[in-house]
Amino acid sequence: MPKGKRGGKQPGSGRKKGFRTQKTIEKEKAREFMLNKIAKDIEPIVTAQIEAAKGMYVEKYDLTQGTIRVFIKEPDLKAGEYLLNQATGKPKETIEMEEKVNLKIDV
Repeated sequence: MPKGKRGGKQPGSGRKKGFRTQKTIEKEKAREFMLNKIAKDIEPIVTAQIEAAKGMYVEKYDLTQGTIRVFIKEPDLKAGEYLLNQATGKPKETIEMEEKVNLKIDV
């Protein structure tokens, strides 16, 4: 071993900048294929998501209550949340943790 060399980072070692494995290239191609497929049908997909978020209902007139909505299919809250997150950005989530710690002190 040459004097002064004791391991660590070696000049010119490791993957070269911009190197992509075959697996990474395949994933990128699959992602591009999916994005192109979805982009062609984006309008009906988004419309379906919006309709799912609103639910399906029939408006009926009741003599005592006036016009009321009778839901055939309840609104999908997850679809609504997803759409709002896409439009406005997902809010930050905070997680609070509580843990009990027992300390034993010898005096």
